[in-house]
Amino acid sequence: MSKKTSLLIGILLLILAVCFWGYAANHPEAVFPWSNRVTFMLYGAYIYLLFKFLAEIPVRKTSQKTPPANSLIRAGISFFMAAVFFVMELTMETAGIFTIIRGFIVAGGVITGLESLYVWRKNVSK
Repeated sequence: MSKKTSLLIGILLLILAVCFWGYAANHPEAVFPWSNRVTFMLYGAYIYLLFKFLAEIPVRKTSQKTPPANSLIRAGISFFMAAVFFVMELTMETAGIFTIIRGFIVAGGVITGLESLYVWRKNVSK
C-alpha cells in the first residue's frame, strides 16, 4: 500500500472517530447491543488501526528495504501475545481503560502476525 493510500485511510478513520465521538457525546442514551467489554476491545482495535495507518507512514520506506528475518517466529510470537492478552481480558471481572489497551495489543498482535506470515510466505515462494 502506498503512502498516499495509507494517509487517506488514516485520515478517513480519524474523521469517522471524531464524528462518532461527537454523536456519542450528544446522545448518551444510545448504546451498543453488546457489553462494554466488547465495545472497549473494539475501541482499542480501532485506535490500533488509526495509528497503523497514520503513524507508520514516515517509517514505511525504511522498513521495506530490508525484509525481516525469522518472520515465522515473529508471527508465532505475535499470535501468542494476542492470545495471552485476549485470555487475560476474558478473565478480568470489570471492563475499563485497560480493556481498551488490551484491545489495542490484541489487534496489533493479530495484524503483525498476519503481516509476518505474508512476508514469510513471500520469501519461501522465491
